[in-house]
Amino acid sequence: MTTATTDTALEIDVERTRRFSARLRVAFVVLDLFVCALLLVGIFVALPDRFWPVDIAGGLLVLLLLASAFGMSRRASWDAKVFRLVAFVQLAVGLLLTLTSIATASYLSGIYGPVGRGGSVILGLVAALALPYLVVLPAGKLLWVGPIVPATRAEPQA
Repeated sequence: MTTATTDTALEIDVERTRRFSARLRVAFVVLDLFVCALLLVGIFVALPDRFWPVDIAGGLLVLLLLASAFGMSRRASWDAKVFRLVAFVQLAVGLLLTLTSIATASYLSGIYGPVGRGGSVILGLVAALALPYLVVLPAGKLLWVGPIVPATRAEPQA
């Protein structure tokens, strides 16, 4: 690959980066709304029993995902902060759900033998289904938004 040093080549690269960034922004908005719909259906429709910690955590995550999608779609001034916060919360919930499911599956399989293996298969499927949407996606979001850049202080002039 050759790199051009002319101003027009640099402008084209900047424009391509802007388009790529805009497309990724739209993709993350759509993915946030998709994960939001999955959580709503999974928690409030598919689960047969109500368990208030799951309902509250799922409801808060749904509201945070909606706020993130709204801010990113409107290019609000606060969108990067909320986007980063939602990605951290989503990643924490995803890791907690995945690790808890795996630990419970191994416990059921070890204690209850053949009967527990059925439950462990279901919990393994829950962990496998949660992994891309609640662990991999937020990790990608955090990589895209990048680290927090501290504001530089203005030097007082003498």
